[in-house]
Amino acid sequence: MNTRNNLTRGRAALWTKDKIDLLTTPEVRNLHANAERLLETEIAALCIEVLGARPRTGVTAPAKPEAAPRAKRAKVKQEQAA
Repeated sequence: MNTRNNLTRGRAALWTKDKIDLLTTPEVRNLHANAERLLETEIAALCIEVLGARPRTGVTAPAKPEAAPRAKRAKVKQEQAA
């Protein structure tokens, strides 16, 4: 029997790639952070794999508005200025 292996893995044995894939992206990021903090490298690797497969369509930062074009000034000839 392999009961000792199951006891040492604890809750980590409950996480599969399919189960992680059902989570939202913020939940997967949170799980990844917790797995790294608890030194659960297998779960952290699964989280990275799931996040890597997801499309990057998120709203990471608002787009900067484009500056309005400035009106061009007519160059004044030096002769007229004098």
